[in-house]
Formats: sequence, C-alpha cells, structure tokens
Amino acid sequence: MTGRDGTKGNDRRRMSIVGGAVGAFAAVAAMATGSAVTAAPAKADIDALLDPIIQPIITSLSDALVGFDPAAAADLTSWTDSLLASLNSLDIGAALPASAEPAAAVAASSPSGVFDLPIIVREGTEATVHATIGGASNTLLVDSGSSGLVVPWQSLGSNDFSALVNLFSHGFPVNVGESGYSGGVAYFYLTFNNIPVDYGSGLETSSAPTDVEIFSWPTAFGAPPNFEQFLADDDSTGILGIGDAPNAGPGESPFEQAGFSGVTVDLPQNMLVVGANQGANGLALTPIETLSGAPTPLSDLTEVVRTSTGTLIGSGKVSDDVDSGGVYGTLPSTIARNLAQGDTISVYDHSTLLYSYQIGEGNAHAPEIFTGAPGANGIDSGAEPFLHEPIFIGYGGAEGAITFDQPLI
Repeated sequence: MTGRDGTKGNDRRRMSIVGGAVGAFAAVAAMATGSAVTAAPAKADIDALLDPIIQPIITSLSDALVGFDPAAAADLTSWTDSLLASLNSLDIGAALPASAEPAAAVAASSPSGVFDLPIIVREGTEATVHATIGGASNTLLVDSGSSGLVVPWQSLGSNDFSALVNLFSHGFPVNVGESGYSGGVAYFYLTFNNIPVDYGSGLETSSAPTDVEIFSWPTAFGAPPNFEQFLADDDSTGILGIGDAPNAGPGESPFEQAGFSGVTVDLPQNMLVVGANQGANGLALTPIETLSGAPTPLSDLTEVVRTSTGTLIGSGKVSDDVDSGGVYGTLPSTIARNLAQGDTISVYDHSTLLYSYQIGEGNAHAPEIFTGAPGANGIDSGAEPFLHEPIFIGYGGAEGAITFDQPLI
C-alpha cells in the first residue's frame, strides 16, 4: 500500500510474545473473559498489568525518535505515564458483566463459495468495503499491495472504553510486532486469531488473523500524526490487505487464510468477488493474461507513454507493483518528464497489452514522476488498472498470481 504522496513501500516486522508480557496480558484478558486466571479486583491496578507490555515498546520507540526529535521522545514517555494513570482510574471490573464469556466463535463460510462484497470507491481511487469486526462497524481500504487485516484498537468499539473492553474480551494475542505503511506512519500491533469478522453477503470468518494497532507515530515531516488519521485521510477505519502472502509481507489475507482461491477486484462493477475469477453476479470474464509473483513487482514489463495523437514520448522496461492502494501510481522520469492532458500510459508484457489509461483534464489520473538511481525502473501501478478492468489476485503455491481481465464494455 502507498500513502497519498504516492511513495511506495510496506515494512512489517513481527516478534513472538514471551515472558512477562504474556502473563500481564493474560491477566488483563482474564478480567474481560472470565478465564481461569487469578481474578483481579473490581478496580484493578491496570498500570501494573499493562506496564510490562507497554514499556518495552515505548523504550524502543523512544530510542528511534531521539534522532528524529528528542522532544518527541520525551513527550512520548510523559504521554505513556498519563495514559496508564488514566486507565488505572477506570473501574474495569464494574463495567464488565459478572460472568462474561469469551466471544463465541463464528463458523467460517465454506471456501468453495463465491461472495460478492459491494465496493464504494472514495476520492476517485480508494476502494473500500464494509465489515463488522468484533461487533463494531468498519470501513476497510482494499489494498492489493499488502496482506492482512489491520485496524486500530479504537475501531473495535463505539468509544475508547468499549473498544478496550472488546479487545480484552478476545484473550491475549498470538503475536506482537512493528509495522508501517508508506505515507509516513508506523505502528505497533497485536495479532488475534479469534475476532469474528462479518463482511456481509453471507461471508463471515472467525479464525483469520487480525492485526490490532495499539500505538502509532509519524515517520516523516508532514505525515499524519497517527494511524487513525492516516486511515481517515482515506475515509477508512482499517486496511484489508488482499495481496498473496508472503509476497505482500508477513501478514496473510483473511481470505487466503480461509482457503479461498483468490479475489477479483471489479471496480467497474463496484464489487469485490471473493473466491473466483469472475465478475459481479457470476458474470464470466475473459482473461488477458496471468502472471506469477503478484503483488511483488511483475518484472520485465514495458511501459509506453504517447501523446493524444499517438506520438511516442518515451518507453522503457519496468517492474510493476500492482497496488490498488497506490493512488495514481508512479512513472520513471527516464520514460517521461512531463505529462499533459490526453497522454496515454500503457503497460505491456512483451506484445500483450495489460492495461492502459489516459491523463485527464487538470492532470487528473497522472502518476507521480520520480527520479531514481540510474537504471531504476520500479513503478507502482496505483489504482488505474483496477479502475478500468477486473483484476484477479490468486492465492497458493510458491508465488501468487494475478490475472488481468478484458475490460467490460
């Protein structure tokens, strides 16, 4: 996935939860689930429980921030102390049911089915779907350039308190890690395997991994201040990474984990089709070509730019990240240094045209032109090919596959 500045990259690092962090989180989780861990008093010392989890994270983050902004590192430590003190004042025990039970598991739908999920395209390029996650309503950005379902903890409830209670009701996580999306935001997250997700249209999952962001920070000047604002800029509350793992990162698409063969992003029909290379309502599609390795760069492609009259502006070999979250994509300056209304950008695999689009009035739909090192030819497709034709992201095997389908007239 890319940010609104058009830059590329997704960096995710995971680690197992070990030692005191597991014990501390288990104690907190027990308060919400009623599980067999020593019961905490009604007004528990949340500071003591969460401190072993938060402090190692804060220490690592503060060290990283020192070189960027020493004052920010100091402010972070102060903020953390205030947060823990505030949480400690909450009467968690009184707010929870006396005999709360773990959230009931929702049986995953059969992966042999095919499900049409309505898509709303926001701001011209941002494909989104609706999902209810742990009972809370969410708008998810559909991102072929990453894999995994990621939401901030605040998105698990109607307010911060209900979200926190909902989070703890799912027990303790299976992993904790650090991640980031281009656009200037990084975050720490916890991974849960038992949060029920209802995508509508009869599609529900209960055991697919969900990464819950618990703390975030900007990584560049002018970037959103936190993960929530980063998502809000895309009119979303979470990210649905549908790329094939591990090509899209160490996460895994919930649809791949559930056993589906792939998903079709059919923006012309405003539909995400889970389970088959077909259009909305079972419409048969005609493939142009299937390439392996998606969504990591498809190599040895050719990008060509021509004027509205067909005059060649430039061409060159490229490797292409097919990234639905990439806004309008990127273009090497070695191919074109300026673009004008009516110019056409086309991407070929040898002689086969995979997709093509035209620059609109006011430079609408124009990719960001970048200057890289000599010979640099990596591009981001952006949303453009998805806006013009159905594209199927296939799962399974050593490499994923991507199928470009004929545009529907």
